[in-house]
Amino acid sequence: MKNLIIILSLFVLSAILSLYTVFSEKSRPSALPSNVFSPVYYGNSHENANIPTLSVSALSAALIDLKSGAVLFEKNGSERLPMASTTKIMTAKTVLSKMSLSDVVTVPKEATLIEGSSIYLKEGEKISVKDLLYGLLLESGNDAAFALAVACSGSEENFVKLMNKEAENLKLYDTNFANPHGLSAENHYTSALDLAFITKSAMKNDVFRKIVSTKNYISSLPDGTKRYFSNHNRLLKSRSDVIGVKTGYTKAAGRCLVTAASDGNSEYIAVTLNDRDDWRDHKNMFDFAFENFTSVTAAKKDTFALYFENVRFFAPEDVDFTVYAGVSPTMSYKAVFDGENSVCVEFFADGTCLGKFYLTQN
Repeated sequence: MKNLIIILSLFVLSAILSLYTVFSEKSRPSALPSNVFSPVYYGNSHENANIPTLSVSALSAALIDLKSGAVLFEKNGSERLPMASTTKIMTAKTVLSKMSLSDVVTVPKEATLIEGSSIYLKEGEKISVKDLLYGLLLESGNDAAFALAVACSGSEENFVKLMNKEAENLKLYDTNFANPHGLSAENHYTSALDLAFITKSAMKNDVFRKIVSTKNYISSLPDGTKRYFSNHNRLLKSRSDVIGVKTGYTKAAGRCLVTAASDGNSEYIAVTLNDRDDWRDHKNMFDFAFENFTSVTAAKKDTFALYFENVRFFAPEDVDFTVYAGVSPTMSYKAVFDGENSVCVEFFADGTCLGKFYLTQN
């Protein structure tokens, strides 16, 4: 098929703000795996001096737009650090990609011997993947992490390989897992930016999103006994806009925290590693995000489409962008039919190319 370039003036998008993102030196994943976005768009009337500042006490921190992946703030964002039980975000993401919630796990003896936080599993006990995930993410059970790992892939070692494969698929540069629970181990590390993108991917899963936003959960066992799980995330109970995600602490890692918040339109992820004042820092990070940024959908899943030779090409996912106060850019698009199954769409704000995304007919 010959390349055919069509200039599409699809619509004028009135947004209150212009794109503003701050990236680390290494490029990071975008809203779609194959998408490429310009890191900064200020607009003609915006001055860099007007950009608000933010400070945190964490050794490392990151704040991103959950929808677009735009990085709104970072402090030592690419520094490799231990992440304690925030590891379990990837553990849950990996389990949910391989197992059903109704699957029943027989607890191995080794799970009951794992040190640290626990939901007090018993050797030979049968418990569902669903209950284990709640115990993993609310009570941060290290025994639940081990039991899920073995049930999912046969051994902890095999499961760690799956976790690292997930990180590779997300194109993460500063992450390596050595276990599924987050206890201190050699070559077990991530960065604030990588952890933010792991969480962004995990939050696409409705089950994960529901679990991490749950304040309390009761696990009913076959013998009639119950376990009561309470979410350790203090912000989930003190701020109505917080929707998760995970706490963590070891002596080596310090206090680690990942949270997400939503105002019904925009959603943000805040990450701090080794932070003595994490609750306050996350509150300030979310205040900063909601006061200065908003999310705009440039291409709506399934409905953003065009036809070529009677074939419909559409966006397989929402394509969102983060905008900053002061500018209402005029959006335009250029589509390139570069193959039989996909279309590359470049988009422009006030004539400036900001990036590209892909349409598919599948």
